[in-house]
Amino acid sequence: MEQQELFTKTENLFEQLCTVAMLQQGYKAVKRNGGSPGIDGITIEVFGRRLEEELAQLKAELLDWSYKPQPVRRVEIPKPGGKGVRLLGVPCIRDRIVQASLKILLEPIFDPEFSESSYGFRPGRNQKQAVQEAQKIVQSGKEFVVDIDLSKFFDRINHDRLIARIKQKVTDKRIYRLIGMTLRSGVMVEGSIQPTEEGTTQGSPLSPLLSNIVLDELDKNLTEARSPILPICLRL
Repeated sequence: MEQQELFTKTENLFEQLCTVAMLQQGYKAVKRNGGSPGIDGITIEVFGRRLEEELAQLKAELLDWSYKPQPVRRVEIPKPGGKGVRLLGVPCIRDRIVQASLKILLEPIFDPEFSESSYGFRPGRNQKQAVQEAQKIVQSGKEFVVDIDLSKFFDRINHDRLIARIKQKVTDKRIYRLIGMTLRSGVMVEGSIQPTEEGTTQGSPLSPLLSNIVLDELDKNLTEARSPILPICLRL
């Protein structure tokens, strides 16, 4: 896609987001994924009983900027082998719907340009394919496959750098503002709200795409460096 075409396509993303039809798609994605409620205690089943009214209200709040993402509910998941805990966050259903809708709009813009060596959190790609590709590399004569774990990667994503990456392909400033509000919505820990000045919530619908937007720069730098180790970006 030509750069001018891309800019034209992304100038009105906010209008595309603020429709009941798009929010309905987001709701369906959230419902498929299931999951527990956020800090408001509202489940997907309860939300769905008043779906028409809830989506209309959500659309109105987005349009007049009275929408405010709620802090996520902190959940700690033990890591295998007793290696500490993984910090997850559970957004409220209505916030998950907004994020899922954003993902539906943004993924077709960013994903086609991601590195061919990237397999994590991408449509039509999975961990099994990454392992198969690694096996092919070994069979071709390469001696090593290196598994790299970026410690606390989600927790340390720089918000300004992330938004700067998004700006390279999206021209609608309202989308940056909305994503920024989501990133800074805070986290509820033992009844206290803690600010989120960096990082993106593991467990939210939008975070996997945001992580790939950040990591794509690393993927391509490794590939362009003509490293003897072909990067296979398997993100668990």
